[in-house]
Amino acid sequence: HLQYNSEEEDPANPGASSTILSGMVNPYSMKCRCLPHGFYICIPTLLATIGWLATLTEDGCNYAIIEGAMVTEMTTNPDMPFLEVGFNRYREASLNDDGTWAIDYYELCKYYNEDIVNIDGVWKFSKVMSFLALVFAGAAVLLIWFSSCFIFSRNTWKLIGCELLTATVLKLLSYSWLATSMCRSNSCSISYGAKADIVACVLWFISGVLVLLRYPNPKLANPPTSTNATTSEPSAVEMPEIT
Repeated sequence: HLQYNSEEEDPANPGASSTILSGMVNPYSMKCRCLPHGFYICIPTLLATIGWLATLTEDGCNYAIIEGAMVTEMTTNPDMPFLEVGFNRYREASLNDDGTWAIDYYELCKYYNEDIVNIDGVWKFSKVMSFLALVFAGAAVLLIWFSSCFIFSRNTWKLIGCELLTATVLKLLSYSWLATSMCRSNSCSISYGAKADIVACVLWFISGVLVLLRYPNPKLANPPTSTNATTSEPSAVEMPEIT
């Protein structure tokens, strides 16, 4: 808290001074102001938000491309060369008029048949890591947007940076999905979803480093000016003498 004091001599006790509180400003009050930490927060805020939105553009079945015997087992079509797969579902390729196979993104995704596809421990681990990364990044993005309106303490600011770096590590761990039994026995290559996660990891890491490297000191509002009004006792009214 910032206090602004003024000294006045006490007329009842000459020589002694009394402290008069003329104003007080609470830097961590919940009063919203535009960019109280300055324009520096705009950089990590935009980077973290873009990264979080990049992960949300995935549709759950466009993480990787798989080629191999598993394609025939899943589709019962020996001519289909590849599938687009994700953590929860997959999308089949379509045969074009020119005889080439391509992914039609208007086609609905299909759920895995667990009698054919082995959802092993690595698969489940990567799904959990991906979900936790979204949670930590989402919390960090929400908090850092609030810093554009409210004043955050240094510890809260560091918490945002730690959340962003934690989300980066968790998202990197989700790439262990490429080591599942399905990918080990077939050929897997990254597709749009995995590439979007790479973008998210880079942006979250840069944003987290920017947050931890510098705490933008808040710009405090101007303290209220004090006006010490003096009151004087009314002068005595003289009564006329009665003779």
